Amino acid sequence: MPLPFAAVAFDMDGTFLRDDKSFDRPRFARILEALLAQGCHVIVASGDPAQFLLPHFGDQREALTVIAENGAQVIDQGHELMTTTLERTLAAQVVAFLHDELQIEPTLAGVKQGYFPPHPSAALLAHMTRYYPQHTILDQLLPLPDDDFFQLSFLIADQDVANVKAQLDARFAGQLTVTPSGNGSMDLTIPGINKGWALSKVLARWQLSGDDLIAFGDGGNDESMLKLARYSYAMPNGRPEIKRLARFSVPVDNNHDGVLVVLDQYLQEYQ
Repeated sequence: MPLPFAAVAFDMDGTFLRDDKSFDRPRFARILEALLAQGCHVIVASGDPAQFLLPHFGDQREALTVIAENGAQVIDQGHELMTTTLERTLAAQVVAFLHDELQIEPTLAGVKQGYFPPHPSAALLAHMTRYYPQHTILDQLLPLPDDDFFQLSFLIADQDVANVKAQLDARFAGQLTVTPSGNGSMDLTIPGINKGWALSKVLARWQLSGDDLIAFGDGGNDESMLKLARYSYAMPNGRPEIKRLARFSVPVDNNHDGVLVVLDQYLQEYQ
């Protein structure tokens, strides 16, 4: 019996990956093979950069579609399909506002590499170097380095999210989308460019739609793809608004391979 979906999309941090950034590789390899055998497309949909995402999957990356940078970059079976970057003048204005008004120094997600603010803390380096192994620590944030930027991001405490988001929304209304990513950071992206938008584009290439999609997420940047997917699953460790939005709940959290548990259940049911 065929599966009720033809495409699988999952977020990485807090969803597919355990907190230590590992996953059950043998189990995933088995599930991936079974999904591909049924003609399923398997999509990694993350706010993280491709340089962080691709190494997780080794040779398997050639079988995957990777939506990186919250939809701003799409790589399908090793071939880049789409790249969308912030307008440079706007990026410079946002950096100046963050620094001068909010005392926040962002990380810049460049096409070439990541760019860290001057004198980064040990905590920032420990967090961001994992995501941007290819990076430069800037002497100063402005003028911007010679690159184009998918998004800006910064670490933020949960209690500060609402206030900082409100200030950014007020200053850059219509120019910027401000989203808590679910992994302790906030992402500043191009309006309309998100995981759901990118998924719609790649699904259309395959003559599919959201009715053919199962998606898994935990954070605010997963909202657009969960709204798109007919089979939308929230992680038990996810944000409350994501749990309310999703049609289904994953039975166990990311540290217990919840995404793989659900996919295994489908594969067993639809043999």
